[in-house]
Amino acid sequence: MIPILYESYETEFESNGLGRLRDCLECKVTEERNGLYECDFTYPITGAGYDKIKLGRIIAVRHDDTDDVQPFDIVSYSRPIDGKVTFHAVHISYRQSGITVTGNNVNSLADAFDLIKNAQPINPFTYETDIPGSGYVASLNGTPRSVRSVLGGVEGSILDTFGGEYEWDKWTVRLWRSRGVDRDFSVRYGVNMTDYGEDVDYSQSYTSVVPFWSGTAQNGAPVVVVGNLIDTNERLYDTRAVCVPLDLTDKFEGQPTQKQVEEMAVSYLNSVQPYIPQQSIRVDFIRLSDQAEYANFADLETCRLCDRIRVFFPDYGAEGRFKIVRTEYDVLLERFTSMELGALSTTLSEALGITQGADGKSSAPLEQDDVVKETGVKGVWNYRKWANGRIEAWTAQSFESATPTVWASPIRYMDKTITIPAGIFSSAPNIIATSPSTQYWVVGATASSATNITLRLATVSSSAMATAVKIYAYTN
Repeated sequence: MIPILYESYETEFESNGLGRLRDCLECKVTEERNGLYECDFTYPITGAGYDKIKLGRIIAVRHDDTDDVQPFDIVSYSRPIDGKVTFHAVHISYRQSGITVTGNNVNSLADAFDLIKNAQPINPFTYETDIPGSGYVASLNGTPRSVRSVLGGVEGSILDTFGGEYEWDKWTVRLWRSRGVDRDFSVRYGVNMTDYGEDVDYSQSYTSVVPFWSGTAQNGAPVVVVGNLIDTNERLYDTRAVCVPLDLTDKFEGQPTQKQVEEMAVSYLNSVQPYIPQQSIRVDFIRLSDQAEYANFADLETCRLCDRIRVFFPDYGAEGRFKIVRTEYDVLLERFTSMELGALSTTLSEALGITQGADGKSSAPLEQDDVVKETGVKGVWNYRKWANGRIEAWTAQSFESATPTVWASPIRYMDKTITIPAGIFSSAPNIIATSPSTQYWVVGATASSATNITLRLATVSSSAMATAVKIYAYTN
């Protein structure tokens, strides 16, 4: 496609505007899942229409292999090199950073969208979503904020509260529960994979928190509710404990109790799993639909941002499905030049189910049905379901008991019932429970149904027990 130049006040983007930039040397669009959406292009100072390219004007280009054209505000340029100038433009949705919303926190997504529609001075954007339900959007609290930060980027924002994936379409903002689709597309070495690698970053990881809530009492005095240290019992690099403060103020409408703060911290840690390093897989590949000889298979070989595709890793003899989280599209050549696959909550080997034998060699390749088809969080439980029917769920819980009961002196015990949220298992799962404490130990763990677990813990102490237990439930 040849880029089109428009005035800064254009709204329709259906005409040729100020003209097409026919001498454009290079033009690429980079888009990330819930992240940047920008365009860079290079133009010669001797090119037709060069004098019309000004900061604040709009360049409209395709961003993927559809006919969809998106507008980008030109915001900066480089000094000429050999008579060539590189311009940088950002999607028109960035204008929401210059629109301010003021109001109180709200309790639903619909209310949040209604609030930002009335932002100042004028908000020309419209908002759509397929995410139902309520949720406490805590990013305002009477403080003026930009519309874009309320959408996502600060704690308590819409994205922080409801999750999902944004689609920026001219003046329309859509928040999808899941923007992409599962594609029948494979990346394979020797066919369309050119390189792959894995990044691992421990810099933001931690193993325990001191949770707190801060606010104001009815008499106007400042109040801080501080919970006890919550430890995941995990260690970075297998040895190091790292503790950070955890501000949970935006998780409560009113002042919580200390116990509520601690319970919220446990739920947060189970969901976020901060002790797992940030990781990503980068795969450079060629879409076969971009090659002329595969034109007849274009529909089968199409993939776009947020889609999930199959990737076959030759060194491991394994494959899995991963989400596309970053794309780079060449506007002039009308094809993607690179795609990046998303952040993982496990290592590459764990994601693919690869294990190492005693000889250091990888295990046998995965079967077609040996892939994760669903992951999620229910309450304080994380879970995943496999295509072959296997289900796994895990949690870390802390609780207290009264004085333990004498079992066989000097051994005492206590029984504790743990609830698994409905909808994870359809029958009673197998249970593995462990405790890091040297004062008590797990001597029994059974599931009587799909939702109920009974734990028995033993101790030689006659005092009430404060207990931390890690539970793993699974079906074969």
